[in-house]
Amino acid sequence: MDIARNSNDIVARHLAGAVPHEVLEVIGIRNAYVTRVLAADLPRVEVWQDFADILLELEDGRLLHLEFQTTREPNLYRFLHYDAAIAEKYRRKVRTVVLYTGNVQNAMEELDAGTIQYRVENVYLNRMDGDGALDTIIRHLAVDEWSETDRVRLAFTFHMRFEKRTRDEAFSEIVGLIQQLPDRREQNYIAALILGFSGRVLTSEQKERLKEVLGMTDLLRELLHDMEQEVREKALKEGLEQGLQQGLQQGLQQGLQQGLHQGLKQVAERMLRNGAALEYVVKMTGLPKSEVEEIQRNLSS
Repeated sequence: MDIARNSNDIVARHLAGAVPHEVLEVIGIRNAYVTRVLAADLPRVEVWQDFADILLELEDGRLLHLEFQTTREPNLYRFLHYDAAIAEKYRRKVRTVVLYTGNVQNAMEELDAGTIQYRVENVYLNRMDGDGALDTIIRHLAVDEWSETDRVRLAFTFHMRFEKRTRDEAFSEIVGLIQQLPDRREQNYIAALILGFSGRVLTSEQKERLKEVLGMTDLLRELLHDMEQEVREKALKEGLEQGLQQGLQQGLQQGLQQGLHQGLKQVAERMLRNGAALEYVVKMTGLPKSEVEEIQRNLSS
């Protein structure tokens, strides 16, 4: 289960309720009173990628920029680019926290570029006691003392240090604890935190196990629908690009039209194979209904 980047707005709606107040303190982020999640897409930033990980608005007006890193950041210029773009877009002061997982024990915190003096806060989740965190959650669930802090603790425990459990045992225990939560909203919140903060570092197997445990919660239902829509739109775009390429290679207007038409037919066939409704295919491709029906008949024969 891959998380489409344009699904982040769905995750963000759940994150807004999942990290209220100062619950991020449990993972070492202090004095961060979250009020809402903001869009983190930055199309003007032309670096490795065009988005920051998570962007939260704090009660004091500042923006909390969270980055999730599995390897040591070699310099800080990438984050500097992001923060400059974020500050320009929202006209706010930015606080950047880099959450490190894996075996990273130290990393750059300051960048001296002369006129520019830049600093981030590094949090090393692997220095935190994962065994103690899980034991605390188990104890709280046993006496019905589940809290917002436990929600964040459970979502990040997997990245902490374990001595009494293997990492795989810890993950199995985490998904088992999620199953014990009777409140569907809490399950959505846990899913939002795990997918929003850790989705890109979990293995495909771990994502599938998480999906099986959570079943079709509201969050996953939205995500799956959004991913299906993105696949269809991507197929249309690829077909159009292929058609344009064919037309340009032939060098004639007629070739361009034929190439576009052929590309649209290929998109229609792919969408029908994936179970798209006939009317939807007609709408998305602009092909005549009779032509789409013919493609559908050929697939059935």
